[in-house]
Amino acid sequence: MAIVIRRLEEHDEVENYDCGDDALNNYLKRHAWANQLKGSIGVSYVAVDEGAPRMVLGYFTLAMARVPRDVFLARLAVDRRFAGGGLGHALISEALRISLQVADEVGCRSVISDAYLDRVGWYARYGFVPIEGATATGPQRMFLDMRTVRAAVRR
Repeated sequence: MAIVIRRLEEHDEVENYDCGDDALNNYLKRHAWANQLKGSIGVSYVAVDEGAPRMVLGYFTLAMARVPRDVFLARLAVDRRFAGGGLGHALISEALRISLQVADEVGCRSVISDAYLDRVGWYARYGFVPIEGATATGPQRMFLDMRTVRAAVRR
């Protein structure tokens, strides 16, 4: 399987997408394209197989955070049928690469994400650090300093 990660396109097949999380599924199916057209809410990127270039295997959405010096990794999900094969790693790597480009162009200090509590360890493997004061029941706000991303790219 040759994976390509690119911007979401209008005719991408999202109706059968299922990452196991209703909110993430619903966003991709009902809101991602409309929000991308608006241009001011966020841009979604999808992973597709070159052999089936319209079927979405996973996605992430980038937006500007409320604090203008941060990039917000708003969503990241992999269809259950393709979980465990490294697609999450490919998606977050591309999200961080794009975030680094944004930082180079407009100046950003970090990437922020709201991790589900059962995914905090996964984000931590990439250098994300929990922000103190987050709620115990909702998502954990985490950040990754752009200096860490730059250092990883240089390796």
